[in-house]
Amino acid sequence: MSPEAKAKGGSIVHLGAGALSGMTSCVLLQPFDLLKTRVQQSHMQGTGRGSVLQVLRTVVQSEGVRGLWRGTIPTLLRNAPGTSLYFYFLNHTKTLSLTAERRILGDAQRSKLSAASNMLVGASSRALAGFLLMPGTVLKVQYESSLYRYKGMMPAVMEIWRSGGFRGFFVGAVPTAIRDAPYAGLYMLLYESVKSYERAFAEGRGISLRETTVTMVAGVSAGLTASYLTQPFDLVKTRMQLRPREYTSVAQSFVKIFREETILGFFRGISLRVLRKGIQASLVFTLYEWVLRTNAAKNSAPSTALKA
Repeated sequence: MSPEAKAKGGSIVHLGAGALSGMTSCVLLQPFDLLKTRVQQSHMQGTGRGSVLQVLRTVVQSEGVRGLWRGTIPTLLRNAPGTSLYFYFLNHTKTLSLTAERRILGDAQRSKLSAASNMLVGASSRALAGFLLMPGTVLKVQYESSLYRYKGMMPAVMEIWRSGGFRGFFVGAVPTAIRDAPYAGLYMLLYESVKSYERAFAEGRGISLRETTVTMVAGVSAGLTASYLTQPFDLVKTRMQLRPREYTSVAQSFVKIFREETILGFFRGISLRVLRKGIQASLVFTLYEWVLRTNAAKNSAPSTALKA
């Protein structure tokens, strides 16, 4: 097989692995996303802080258990291709960054990226994928909210276009990028660091760890930490996408939230986001790397993914 064919096949595998992991996590974890959006909108409805249990009870009573999965379709339309593109960009930027480090450092045998490169690769890949899928993000958030009662995908798209035009599909793009880029950068740095520590710890004590265990532990640890540190931007993003006329810019939104809700307002829905992100990150990366390993074993050739 020619190098071009191998590269094409490798890209397809990364896209497919990302899509599979993204779809699986979306369906399983949609209730967390919906509840987070409802908790973050509670102040705008004048319902006070609104605990997770109160919001859960309200959703189930008014919409039934199925209501917890409201917005699953727009979430899939956004996250499945979004995760797929993220891993596609991640694979290629990792390869480019490693090649650059080898040339700069004069080390042709180098097989690991530096901590700074891991952060840059993760941040740039997530920011690019997030921007391309921004219209899906706006649609997803409004679908999950009880402030909008769309009867279908097309009515939702037409209403967003009517009220905001083309720009309406990119409301909250700046806080989304500010949230996603640091999140992904921190995530990649922590993910690779925790994996290396796990392997070194196990080898030093003669313990045999399954690769699935290594990736799951690293995924949860990195996801929880990165989610907590970027939470304020997630809340600002949601407010701007739900009430663009009230929350008109990143700076104005930060000031408005701080004045009306104090510093604690930025952490509405934090428990749901941290829990969902930790589970999602672990699940997504574990499935992704499992698909790559399975494909590599099937073809009796090394995976195109860079080993940590």
